[in-house]
Amino acid sequence: MEHQLTIIIPFYNAAEYIDSCISSVINQTNQKFELLIINDKTTDGSDNTLKQLLSRYGRDFTWLDLDKNSGHAHARNIALSYVETPYVMFLDADDTLAPYAIDVYLQYLGKYDALIAPISPFTVNVPNQFESSSLNVVKESIANNPTALIDQKSVSNIVFKTNIIKQYNIKFSTSQHIYSDFAFLISYSQLIQNYISLSGVSFYYCGEVYNPFNSTQIREQEFNRKFKDYISSFCHALDVTKKPVIRRYLLNMMLDTIYHSFDPSHPDIKERYYHHHKSISQILPLLKPVILKKKNLLFQLEMLMLKYHFVPAAWMINKLRYRSRLLKNIVLNKPTKHASYYMLYNSKRAVKNNTIVFESFGGKSYSDNPKCIYEYMKLRYPQYKYYWVAQNSETFKSPNNLNIVVKNSRAYYNLYKKAHVWVLNSRLPLHMQKKENQLYIQTWHGTPLKRLANDMHKVRIPNTTTALYKKNFYRATRRWDYLISPNKYSTEIFRSAFWMDTDRILEVGYPRNDLLVNHQDDKILQQDIRQSLKIPDGKKVILYAPTWRDDDYFYVGSYKFELTLDLSKLQKSLGDNYVILLRMHYFIANRLDLSGLEGFAIDVSGHPDISELFLISDALITDYSSVMFDYGILKRPQFFFAYDIDKYNQELRGFYMNYHKDLPGPIYQTTDELLTGLQNMSEVAINYREQIESFHQRFCSFETGTASKFIGDFIHQHIESRK
Repeated sequence: MEHQLTIIIPFYNAAEYIDSCISSVINQTNQKFELLIINDKTTDGSDNTLKQLLSRYGRDFTWLDLDKNSGHAHARNIALSYVETPYVMFLDADDTLAPYAIDVYLQYLGKYDALIAPISPFTVNVPNQFESSSLNVVKESIANNPTALIDQKSVSNIVFKTNIIKQYNIKFSTSQHIYSDFAFLISYSQLIQNYISLSGVSFYYCGEVYNPFNSTQIREQEFNRKFKDYISSFCHALDVTKKPVIRRYLLNMMLDTIYHSFDPSHPDIKERYYHHHKSISQILPLLKPVILKKKNLLFQLEMLMLKYHFVPAAWMINKLRYRSRLLKNIVLNKPTKHASYYMLYNSKRAVKNNTIVFESFGGKSYSDNPKCIYEYMKLRYPQYKYYWVAQNSETFKSPNNLNIVVKNSRAYYNLYKKAHVWVLNSRLPLHMQKKENQLYIQTWHGTPLKRLANDMHKVRIPNTTTALYKKNFYRATRRWDYLISPNKYSTEIFRSAFWMDTDRILEVGYPRNDLLVNHQDDKILQQDIRQSLKIPDGKKVILYAPTWRDDDYFYVGSYKFELTLDLSKLQKSLGDNYVILLRMHYFIANRLDLSGLEGFAIDVSGHPDISELFLISDALITDYSSVMFDYGILKRPQFFFAYDIDKYNQELRGFYMNYHKDLPGPIYQTTDELLTGLQNMSEVAINYREQIESFHQRFCSFETGTASKFIGDFIHQHIESRK
């Protein structure tokens, strides 16, 4: 056989990932390898998907079907018996290789017993090539670094010598279902003489986790199962370890795992303690040689208590570790001192029954649903103490008599500690811990068109992953006592996207829309709004309110928006009779350049109440923004400028509704097309009369103009019931 290397790919229920994995193999620039695929009795159709992909591959491969699913360790052991090349490597079915990976590996095989390359986290931007100057190559004797292979924690992206594996009958442990690699790596490490290590360049990428709550991927298994398997793997690894240096390495690794897995900051630390304190107690005698070298006295005491089964005492020390960490932040005057003080002294006794806190869009503005609820309650129930959170008190536009607290200040944390009722329209940081005697009403901020949270297949938001985003969102929603819904359509989505029970969803319409229902014919109010924006009398108003793009950003929480709409072209045709108001999403950070468009285009992104802009607008231009649903209350013409619809629907979020069939207006992808529609606005209104009416019935029928009253009275009744 002329090839030097075999790639083994076991798979089981990998339908979501197998395409990317095999495509990365097919796209290798060097195809001088054998491919061995082993089907571990998959049940999700991924075997058919894989066969279709391989039918276009145009080269030989080996396919093995197992009679029953027995786990990846068993599948790997079976596959190894079929390997005939001098070298072998493993690729997990949910991972991928950079296109140059095999070519580089083959250049360095021949004289070494193993090749080690890094495993990189998931990325959407896998490079097609690399700078050779970035590649670091280290040729080393295993005697100088006996744990080099074990440091990888995985056999993935290590190239092994086949004859060593077969001569010494090295097997993966089938008694472990998650951490089956350790014993294999240790057995192999104790038999080799040398290895070569590559670094500085990414070759192997972890696959993306789409559903962290129901995943077959090993790294996303729930903690209790993983930790139990880890202990089993640790004990088995000790059994096959012959070298003292590797034994000590394993002891330190186990101790570090306990230290980090049972860190008091874990939100489920109490549950972890309950499930695993006995297992830890049983292995602690093995860790005696390394415990005293852990430079953390409280942790040492905690382990000592567990060793002798004094679990309550150990649990108290664990909590003391947490408190001492927070105290340290306060004493050393660290930036997190106020948050630390809050977490340290956030007791139920601090809650004041008559105190209510409001926060809109993370403190960016006095606006939206929280504003409308506040304004009703302030008049109807003046006896309560009301506070508003502001990111910047100097730029926060609000009434003069508003009690403002600056976000992340000491007063901010004290407020959330004592406020009986929290009213917000977006998420709070996870370290804000709602207590049992506090009420959290989440108003949210729009009827969803774009997929949200748990319903998003892929998340393309900076500084997070799909799995982490969903986990954190889930934790955030566990604090919500009630969620406001504007319609039945939203309720069904909120149940799925936010993991909400139906009895915790209040179907009352949005408080911010009370203004639209109650004042859509109020000419005096509308004239006042027009004058405040300096809109000339006699000119009609078009409102342009696009949404943000998940993948177009400066940094986390700060998105950019490139204006694709040609405003100059609109001005030439419409400038005599219209003005256009531009309202960017609150995530958008860059300011619009409207030079040369004075008198026609007005940036109203800073206007505190978008409902006022709806009232004075004769038509709306949007794309995928939820503003379409609120504007639908007025039954006025809407135009959809969806210049990137294919990308937005397929590559980013996707939609809940049929975007092409369910909208109350026409879709355009160019400025010229849109301009033609705007020039024939009356005709569009007539042609879409039925769609506008059905849209109103589906999405706006709950809007009766009394949502603020309902929620305000609801809060009042709750407060009174707690007296």
